[in-house]
Amino acid sequence: MQQAHPGWLIFHNSETDIWNAYRRTFPDKREIGAGIRLLIRADSAERLEGKLTAQTEIQAALAALPAPGPLPGIPRTFLRS
Repeated sequence: MQQAHPGWLIFHNSETDIWNAYRRTFPDKREIGAGIRLLIRADSAERLEGKLTAQTEIQAALAALPAPGPLPGIPRTFLRS
C-alpha cells in the first residue's frame, strides 16, 4: 500500500488495531477546501486503501484545474500624524 500511495506514511497501530495514513506534505488552503486530509484513519487496510484512493482522485481533479491567480491587492495607507 505504501508503494501505491507514495505521498503518504502508512502505519498500523497494533494496540488499537487502527490503520493510519499521514500525508508527507501539509495540504494548502485550496487542497483542504477540496477535501484533502492530513491524517486518515480506518479500521482495516482495505478501508484505508479506499480512502487513500479517494484522496488521489481529489488531487488529480485539482491538478486538472487551472492554478489560481494571485489575490487582488488591497491598497493600504498609513496615517501620518
